[in-house]
Amino acid sequence: MRSLGVATLCFFTALTVTASDASGQAVGGAERARPVQGDPGISSMLVLEETPFRILRDYAEPGATRRWHAHSTATYQIFMLVTGAIRLTVEGRDPIDILPGEVVSLPGGASHTFTNTGEVTATIVEVFGIPRGMRVPSILLTNSSGESELRPRL
Repeated sequence: MRSLGVATLCFFTALTVTASDASGQAVGGAERARPVQGDPGISSMLVLEETPFRILRDYAEPGATRRWHAHSTATYQIFMLVTGAIRLTVEGRDPIDILPGEVVSLPGGASHTFTNTGEVTATIVEVFGIPRGMRVPSILLTNSSGESELRPRL
């Protein structure tokens, strides 16, 4: 039950950070995301990494597919679509079409893929549970200008 509470908190934190129009927004937009190697049209950026969770914001151009992958250290994964339309396939399950505002919860380590089936760039927020005791090696600091740098934890 505690992990559900943490997941809910992460979800609303991610939603607030993603939807914020404030000039002091903690992270930059799509221009700050880095291409995902091997997946043309997919880019990703770290929003927050702090035990017990990690938040990523992903972008998928129309028609782009994220290859099959799994987050082996995640204890859970929450997949939230902010803009666009995607088809998410989790190993052993039928594909599901996801629209903006919809949220899917995946078990930790679930192998999955997704394709942008819409006509606009899809924005996805992913929240991952990080096991207690797992050291997060660095933190991402982003100023109000959107400039980011990784710094070692003290």
